[in-house]
Amino acid sequence: MYEHRVAYDLDAVIGLQLSFSYTAPARLGDRMEPFKEAARKALLAANPAGRWEQAVVTEVLLARRPRD
Repeated sequence: MYEHRVAYDLDAVIGLQLSFSYTAPARLGDRMEPFKEAARKALLAANPAGRWEQAVVTEVLLARRPRD
């Protein structure tokens, strides 16, 4: 198992959100700027420091077939 932390600032969190298909710029269209502004406001209300960390855990399972 491998674990590391990734730090995000406010712009990175919003950019990450815009990378998902359900909030992609093409889907939001002319609602993108109001969406970004509402997201900024909500994120800063939740965490005024404007910095977040995500723990990323990678696990690898190795298996092989038994020989006949």
